[in-house]
Amino acid sequence: MKRLKTGVFLAAASVLLVIVAASCGGNNAKSESSTSQASIDQLAARVQQNQMMDSLITIAGLPLHEMDSTAQGGKIDNKYVPTARMLVRVTALTEWSPELNTLAQKLHDDGVKLLQALDAGSDVATVKPLSQAVHEEWHTFTDKAWSVVAKALPPDAGGPKATPEPESSGNSTPQNSMTPAQSGAVTPPAGAAH
Repeated sequence: MKRLKTGVFLAAASVLLVIVAASCGGNNAKSESSTSQASIDQLAARVQQNQMMDSLITIAGLPLHEMDSTAQGGKIDNKYVPTARMLVRVTALTEWSPELNTLAQKLHDDGVKLLQALDAGSDVATVKPLSQAVHEEWHTFTDKAWSVVAKALPPDAGGPKATPEPESSGNSTPQNSMTPAQSGAVTPPAGAAH
């Protein structure tokens, strides 16, 4: 009988310890959950920034200057249909930050109008103002987008890395071999236009 009482007592004590441990672990679980959520939010922000940067590189590389110059010169060149299509796709498929959303939507919508005009074989009088509007919005958008995307980057992110040069008499690191982060200014190569 004494064994039975001891067994019941140990079982009850075990259950009580499990309940206490679970309730104490509940606070840790909440703080771990908050920490996990913060990490997830940081990762999501970084993924969005990377996506915007990739899209911006694509958009900035589109030959919209040439397309508009050709249209303003009175010629419709169908080789620019893929350019307009790429602009529409990239602006539509990117999750832009709130600061860029309105500009991206405007660029997208006017890009769709231009693409539709090109696809329909519209005359140059129809294409000219559409091409000019897209070209101007493209400049406005890319200028704003670079400032939004780049402002979140650490100041030493990207750019050329300084390569250590062998020490010579006098100056151990010439000013023009330093990155902007090291010297505080960029020294253009000799003969470069200012």
